[in-house]
Amino acid sequence: MTAKIYTIAHVPEALRHAWLQHLRDFDAAHPGCHFEVLQDAPDLTVAEIIEQVRLDPALTFTQIMERGR
Repeated sequence: MTAKIYTIAHVPEALRHAWLQHLRDFDAAHPGCHFEVLQDAPDLTVAEIIEQVRLDPALTFTQIMERGR
């Protein structure tokens, strides 16, 4: 059984990537966790959005799609 936790994070622009990395670190440390994250950032270009989601350890496109199932 899993719990769904809904969070709206108001994060300063300078900390956007750090917040996403924090979620990725938690995800990597705890197998079985799965995050679905949306970012409302109308001020960013597509290239900047892609850069924001470059996290360590990285997920491949296939891993991302498999998690959605």
